[in-house]
Amino acid sequence: MKEQILHLDPHDDYISARDKMGWVQTQRVLIVWPPRGQVLTRRLDLALLHRHAHRLGAQLALITKDADIRNHASDLGLPVFEALDATRRERWRSRMPTLRPERRQPRPDTDAIRTALFTQRQPRWPAYLLLAWRVLFFAIGLAALGVLAYSLIPSATITLTPATQPLAVTVELAADPNLPTPSLSTRSVQSPVLIPARTVRVEVEASSVTPTTGSTDVPGDPATGQVVFTNIIGTPALIPAGTGVRTTTGNGARFTTLKAVNVEGRLNAVVEVEVRAVEPGPAGNVAASLINSIDGPLGLQLAVTNPAPTTGGTVTTRAAVAQADRARVRAQALAQAQADARSAIEAQLQPGEFLATDTLTLTQTLTDIYSNGVGETTDLLTMTVRIASTALAIREADAQLAVQAALAAQVPANAALTDSPIRFRRDPSLTVDEAGRVRFNMTAEGSAVPRLDRNLVRQVVARQSLAQAAQNLQAALRLAIPPEITLAPDFLARWYPYLPWMWFRISVIVR
Repeated sequence: MKEQILHLDPHDDYISARDKMGWVQTQRVLIVWPPRGQVLTRRLDLALLHRHAHRLGAQLALITKDADIRNHASDLGLPVFEALDATRRERWRSRMPTLRPERRQPRPDTDAIRTALFTQRQPRWPAYLLLAWRVLFFAIGLAALGVLAYSLIPSATITLTPATQPLAVTVELAADPNLPTPSLSTRSVQSPVLIPARTVRVEVEASSVTPTTGSTDVPGDPATGQVVFTNIIGTPALIPAGTGVRTTTGNGARFTTLKAVNVEGRLNAVVEVEVRAVEPGPAGNVAASLINSIDGPLGLQLAVTNPAPTTGGTVTTRAAVAQADRARVRAQALAQAQADARSAIEAQLQPGEFLATDTLTLTQTLTDIYSNGVGETTDLLTMTVRIASTALAIREADAQLAVQAALAAQVPANAALTDSPIRFRRDPSLTVDEAGRVRFNMTAEGSAVPRLDRNLVRQVVARQSLAQAAQNLQAALRLAIPPEITLAPDFLARWYPYLPWMWFRISVIVR
């Protein structure tokens, strides 16, 4: 016979053992217990496995040496072997397990149910509910009849287009930086309408360059000449190039030798060498015999003199900074800084604001730096300035709100402004008064229409003919075009051209 061998692990329980059995297709199932560990030691576990194998149509046998399991298997009628080979040497068969009896539901008493259904009395509606339903249906019927009758009653629609009246007002405004909110009351010319203004402050830096117009004398070429060194102690000496000699009188002109020479080691030995003045200019032009001192230790060994005057020291005229140059470059830098400040303030304007250019003020010069002082030689003078500037920004909406209030005050009695947009025009010329307020004019243009009393119109034209109603309306009201009157239903206008006598059936539309 085909058989399936299942090996249990030390951690298996009934659930995992049943899952290993799965849906077996063999006639025999052999479950092998592990040599160590306590697995499925309860009798209930073996009974459940026995039932599961029976449902699958297989014979179940156990292979284990555990005495407890062998005792439980013997009680349940399950064959038990100590080794797998023993199952093949002996004939075995498991006993039919004891299955749990199914609980059966008692059969319902259909006769009693049928009797109860047919003998039960049908419920009846209460009298007040029946009365309420009848009243409701009656009211619905009346409402339907009323809607039908209302739709057949004549109605009229009157469309009126009132004539508009142009309005215009010019208001002087004063933008005050100390005012928190606009004043909507109209004032006289001497006392303008006040609106708030916002102070905008910026700091900018600008530079300017200008050619210098002054002049000054500066040293040109250095003086040159010949000097004679005399040995005064009789030892040889080396005079290196660049040895310094000078005068001890006058301006103390100093010279240096242009090449190295040797002096013989005998008393009063002389050598001649060319020298050049250290400082350029005429200060190096000295008379003969004025150069008489040697710098350094050679002055103890040698004597020096110039047999002839030194010549060639010149003066050159160079461009220099004049006071006017500083004033000019400062004015240029300030003008550039003010222009930059205006651009910076315009960049900080909020949407709907405009700049009062006349209020642009230089409040403080923070730094001003010149590249050269007066009298210094240079071809170009540069000046850098940093300033703080302020200006007033005005909200266009505040100005328009104030002028609109003045325009509304010009509307005649029993009239109103039309829905068409109001046109505003601001005078570009601005002035600043003594109090620091910006004054300007703004004009508002709009139109007004008379207010029409719709109820009065209905009462005037009720029960009149179409022609008479149109004539009376055009005579009593200021209309741009003749009134339009239509009747409904349309067929009424053919044989009954009169407006309804019920005023609520007349609709008045005002354009």
